Amino acid sequence: MANPKQSLVTRQPGKALWVLYALASTTLRLPLWLIYYIFKANRQHPRWTYTQAIKTYFVKNFVYHITVIESSSRLSLKPGIEKERFVVIQPAKEELYKGVANSPVIHPEPVGGTWFPSLLEAQTDGFANIDVVLHLHGGAFVLGDGRIDYSGFQASLLTKNLNAKVLSLQYRLASDSCGKFPAALQDTISAYLYLLGLGVPARNIILSGDSAGANLALALLRYIADNENALPWPATAWIWCPWVDLATSLELDKLKSIPNVVTDNIPMELLTWGARAYIPESMDPSNPYLSPINHPFACNTPMWISVGTLEALYDDGVKLATNMKGVEGNRVELWQEEATAHDIFLMGKLTGFEEQADKLAMRAVDFLKENRLK
Repeated sequence: MANPKQSLVTRQPGKALWVLYALASTTLRLPLWLIYYIFKANRQHPRWTYTQAIKTYFVKNFVYHITVIESSSRLSLKPGIEKERFVVIQPAKEELYKGVANSPVIHPEPVGGTWFPSLLEAQTDGFANIDVVLHLHGGAFVLGDGRIDYSGFQASLLTKNLNAKVLSLQYRLASDSCGKFPAALQDTISAYLYLLGLGVPARNIILSGDSAGANLALALLRYIADNENALPWPATAWIWCPWVDLATSLELDKLKSIPNVVTDNIPMELLTWGARAYIPESMDPSNPYLSPINHPFACNTPMWISVGTLEALYDDGVKLATNMKGVEGNRVELWQEEATAHDIFLMGKLTGFEEQADKLAMRAVDFLKENRLK
């Protein structure tokens, strides 16, 4: 459903005029904020450094303006600076997409992915000793592409702390006419089947997703649970700062009433835009595949869930972990990173939280070593 309040600025010439306004207003405010954050008491949190406070302000301000004009990422299946590391994954046979992934209007399509740190080459002795991380990036289903510029920081954290290859998926975005649910889930299934088809054992595949990508990772795990024997369970799932209540995200006033909005690094308008774009009009927003927060399920794959104590989605992440732990047989660990905002695993370099993001990656790897599904 279109947002009438934003319709004027989401098309030209309104979009261009808003960009000029954003540039002018940011330029005028810059000196004030540079002075304001000198004092610790004025920062989003007293433990944050001056650099963290300034960078977080600018990231949040930038994302707010691109949200207002609904400037989504543009995807391409052509190699860019990634060159041979970028691959195009062809969809599997349509009968392999079952249940909610079998849509009468949205069909599996070719999807891109970037390998980090290098392309996965054929192995003469197979892939039994190689771990592969299938990563699903955040961006509220409207931003991001999984390539070097967007997801390179995440991939570097993982390859630094784990001897593995990372496939960062460029799933379809909801801003595209064919990008509403279940497009991204179909793309994730395609990527998982692609890895299995290469000969990578499921016990060597780590499923990873941050924010909206965490929602998508949970959707794949639920899909495996709902369609017995359709796909094998991956070795471990890393769920970074999950966005798990899209139904509530449609209600901007409720989001803005969350106390941690003040200390978060994303505007709540982004979540509302993303939820509105991603959810089909014919689908209940509280559907477990869209809003899994209150719908725990039996999951053979051990699950590590991280949250930042200062992010707006903190309570949702904690509730998800509690609910999943309540299912007999599930192995779930909740990691709470103190004094951090939303998804520093994605935005740590942009906001000055590189050290904390590296700590998160190390803990995720420790969880893998301790809890890998055999």
